[in-house]
Order: sequence, then C-alpha cells, then structure tokens
Amino acid sequence: SPGVVHRWDEANILRVAVEGRAPESAAEAAVLAGSNLVAVEAGDGWELIQFRQATLEGAGLWRLSGLLRGQQGTEAERQAGAARGAIVVFLNPGVARARFGREERGLPQICRTGPSGQPPGGAGVAQTIFTPRGLHHRPWRPAGLTARDDGDGGLVLSWAPRARLYGDNWESETAVGDAARWRIDILNDSVTVRTFETLQPLAIYAAAMRAVDFADAGVGRARVRQWGEGFGWGQPAEIALD
Repeated sequence: SPGVVHRWDEANILRVAVEGRAPESAAEAAVLAGSNLVAVEAGDGWELIQFRQATLEGAGLWRLSGLLRGQQGTEAERQAGAARGAIVVFLNPGVARARFGREERGLPQICRTGPSGQPPGGAGVAQTIFTPRGLHHRPWRPAGLTARDDGDGGLVLSWAPRARLYGDNWESETAVGDAARWRIDILNDSVTVRTFETLQPLAIYAAAMRAVDFADAGVGRARVRQWGEGFGWGQPAEIALD
C-alpha cells in the first residue's frame, strides 16, 4: 500500500516469491548507505524500496520489512502502491544499468539480453521493445516546503532543493544538479488558479494575489516543482495554505 516517505515504513511489508539468490537482512547503517535496494512495479512505473529485514516464510517465499519508501525520487510511484503479483527486481551490484541518451527518451528501443560474452542474437537471447522515459533525469521534489505569514496578509513559500549527488556537502556550497528554476502552482479546491516561476528556493504569494485567487473562499494548496534540463518539470512538493 502507499506508505510514509523519509522515515521507516514499519506498517507495510513486501511478501516476495524469490527466484535466485536469497535476500539478507542488513543493519540500519548499511541500509542508509544504500544496501538492500529493490525496484517494485507500481502503477505505470517502479518504486525503489530498501528493506532491513528479510524473513523466510516458506519455500522461496520471503517477507521484507523495515522499508524505506520512494527512494531516488520515486515518491510518486510510492503513492500508487503495488498490486498483488507485481514484479520485484533486486538491484544488487551485479545488475547493470541500461544507458540511454536524452535524445532517445520516448523513442521505442529494441532491447536484447543474453549470456555475457555472446553476440546479441541466437539461442539464449531474449528481445523486447522498451521505451525509455528518462526518469534518471527527472528532478526530485523539493524538501522542507513551508508557508509562513509575511506580516501583510501574504505568504512566504520556501523549500530546499534536492540533488542526486553532493546535495549534503557540509564543507562547501551545496550542489544543485538541476537548473535553479522552480514553478509554483496555486490551487483552489484542486483547480489551478495561478502559476508563476522563481529562480531561487523562495517565493512571495502576496495578499493581493490571495484576495483574487480565493475571492469565493475554497481550500488552498501550493505545489512547487523544479525544472530539469532535458526532462522538464519534476515531481511536486505540496502544502496547504490555510
């Protein structure tokens, strides 16, 4: 089921029929360092999940628990959840990454897989059509989105950018992998009533804007997305405006 993000999900579990090498439990520190990562088919995408405990329940049937959900920018897939019978892929160090250029995004590709060292054809080689979505370049949703009163009836929206690499560099300026450009959408009862952009992780939603956007009252929310070169707008962070 959909679960919490940015902290341990102790409510949900994965019950998996495992083919091949048996999974192993790992200490919290090891999981936080990147171990025990699986890709779980969720909706029309894949959620990346890490686990602490692996418990054998039967012949080839394992219970994975102590989960870290929505890893590596897959929060939206976490919200979709996984259906019974979904595929789970263990992303151990032996799994190679399929590499595609940005110009190939959205274009059908013929993918073949087979024994290492053999030509990509003949016996033992499987083939499928795959259309890369380029999600490796999708900007992650901003963190720590807050809305505070500016003293004049408006709101100050602020957030922290996230980066795949060196986003937590304590000894120098934090690296931002994607362009410093964000889009703010203001919603009134799920209807977008205003959109504007900013080049810094801060935006002023003035009192005059609020008066126009909520003249007929309604429930207000703000969504913030970051721009990614070669991809477009990433996943949104969302907060209530009341």
